[in-house]
Amino acid sequence: MGSELFTHNQVMACASLGMIEVMATLSRKRKAREITLSQFKQKIRELEKDWERFIQIQMTEEIVHIAKELTKRLSLRGSDSVHLSSALLLQKHFTEKDEHLVMVASDYELKKATKSSGLSILDPIEQNVS
Repeated sequence: MGSELFTHNQVMACASLGMIEVMATLSRKRKAREITLSQFKQKIRELEKDWERFIQIQMTEEIVHIAKELTKRLSLRGSDSVHLSSALLLQKHFTEKDEHLVMVASDYELKKATKSSGLSILDPIEQNVS
């Protein structure tokens, strides 16, 4: 959606829940009249185009199991535990020494949990990525 995160050639992945969360945010902004109908439609088109570039991590029994454990252990919100469990599951597929997963998040609790789980984290707000 115009972000520098999308200009590099790295592989990007997201839990399928991410699409729903962004769509819900755009819908709330439209309802609150923070964006016009035209802007809303444009953002939806951009979102759907960007989404095609992602590896989409679907909710599986394994992700649910990991998310439940993360929620219990780290007191995460449900959606955050789904995102982190998806990242942890994906990390298992990185086998080359120079390959690693970087989770992108701005939420303090999710960033803290991500770091404690051994993953790298990038906060686009702190990095001034727009």
